[in-house]
Amino acid sequence: MAAIATQIVRVGTQAGSVIILSRLLTPADFGIFAMASPVLAFAVLFQDLGLGHATVQKDSLSQRDLSSLFWVNLSIGAALALTLVVLSPLVGKFYGEPKLAALTASMSLTLLLSGADVQHLSLLTRQMRFWTLAAIESMAALSGLAASIAMALIYHSYWAILAGSLTSGVVLASGAWLSSGWLPSRPGSIGQSRGMLSFGLGVTGYNLAEFFSRNIDSVLIGQVWGAASLGVYNRAYRLLLFPLQQITNPMVRIMLPTLSSLLNETERYRQSYRRAVLPAYTVVLPGVAFMIATAGPLVETLLGDRWKEVTPVFVGLSVAALLQATNSPANWLFLSQGRSREYMKWGLFVAITSVIAFVCGLHYGPAGVAAAYSVSECLRTPILWWFVGRRGPVGHRDIVQSIAPHLAGAIASIISVHLLRDAMMARLSGDLPTLLACFGLSYAVSLLVIAMFPSARREMYRYVSHGWTKTRVSMRFADN
Repeated sequence: MAAIATQIVRVGTQAGSVIILSRLLTPADFGIFAMASPVLAFAVLFQDLGLGHATVQKDSLSQRDLSSLFWVNLSIGAALALTLVVLSPLVGKFYGEPKLAALTASMSLTLLLSGADVQHLSLLTRQMRFWTLAAIESMAALSGLAASIAMALIYHSYWAILAGSLTSGVVLASGAWLSSGWLPSRPGSIGQSRGMLSFGLGVTGYNLAEFFSRNIDSVLIGQVWGAASLGVYNRAYRLLLFPLQQITNPMVRIMLPTLSSLLNETERYRQSYRRAVLPAYTVVLPGVAFMIATAGPLVETLLGDRWKEVTPVFVGLSVAALLQATNSPANWLFLSQGRSREYMKWGLFVAITSVIAFVCGLHYGPAGVAAAYSVSECLRTPILWWFVGRRGPVGHRDIVQSIAPHLAGAIASIISVHLLRDAMMARLSGDLPTLLACFGLSYAVSLLVIAMFPSARREMYRYVSHGWTKTRVSMRFADN
């Protein structure tokens, strides 16, 4: 429930940010901010070093281990912030945009904030205090959105986006320190934490590769097509792919400690994985199907008429969105099983194939880059699940039985919603009633198709029975 609450707030604030700020700022504003963002994202990769995941995954953890990792994160964050300030003029020269120097230098403040809260957030995750994390992250997201809107109303500038990011970082770091109840001791030797550093480096290798697959598209579009085109691409990405990341990424935090603790119990590990996949897919995939099938009216309704160029980019990214949502549980398996080197190798493969796709589609503009990315995701997906399922408690059969019903339901929803959209738009003048009807139909069709698969029906029955049993126990406890 804590995860669901956090996801609702995350998606709501992200959607609110996209919709409201798109009406207050221009495509060029978003393009300028998107030009500087990959530089910050690249620095963040090395600031964490995967040590947050290492803290959660390790069986036993001492005060010395935790303190050593804290000072490593903080020191690297400070060094990277200074480096970003020094290199900021080069960013402006690369794009031919002088405004980027000051913006990039100011972004360095986020590195200091994130370096200070990595271990505190990881400690809360290790202790499975998910409601505490939900409250902190929700407050940070809402505070950031409020700050961005206030700055946009006053200054109508890309600085409003940075103001929201910094406000969110301050609230998140403050909440993590106050809630964890842990204070670092003096820095000592990190030799005893060598195993955690090795695990973290594997995760960092994957994150570094993922950085290229998620940011080189923006760099190429900004360099070749300019800030306005990049702003259009950025809005499509933020409207479709970024909210999905806000939903799927927190699931890693929940599933990593859960599955790691069951690694020596094969059957329980497998059952926990399949039980977690069911609600994750059931909630996310029909929503993605709805967005794909209603792309045109959805973009115009949310962003306004001046953002019509976003629609073809949105459509181009749609298949990638559907498959990324489907593939996200693979991260749980890699990390909980300690397979960080394989995780890194997979990330490198994704990066190489994504960059090739971006280059192939660049000639055709932002929409071409988006479509090429979706094609590459289609080619990678079967390879990913073969790679994940060849080792560990979850095999290829488990993966197919988990994915097939939900993917079939999403495809059926796309077809049904597309037909309903065309029929209703021919009779109604407004888009909102059509979108609401299509949203409901997407979930109804998806659930109907999922229920046609025996394996999915069994998991649904187990999930409902487990929830009902917990409810009865809670009620009995309350009565006593």
